[in-house]
Amino acid sequence: MARINVMIQDKLLVVVDHAATEERLTRSGFLQKAVSRYLEEKRLEQEALERKQRMEKAAANMDKLADKFGQWDGVGTIRRFRDERTGSAR
Repeated sequence: MARINVMIQDKLLVVVDHAATEERLTRSGFLQKAVSRYLEEKRLEQEALERKQRMEKAAANMDKLADKFGQWDGVGTIRRFRDERTGSAR
């Protein structure tokens, strides 16, 4: 495990030490846990952003298809395919 030196504001260090004591962690353990949680939160935010961008791109592609081929009843088309596959009709 690596040892590092960091500068931290005195007031923040007091809060960190108090929180670490409440969590029954060492200062180092508390900071490791805090950094891990922060990085996980940032990873989840990035995944959500990428998912949103993919959805926006898919919607834009659907809009392009609608412009090219005109409006169509997507739900009706899916139902027809499903009904033909299962042999049922509504």
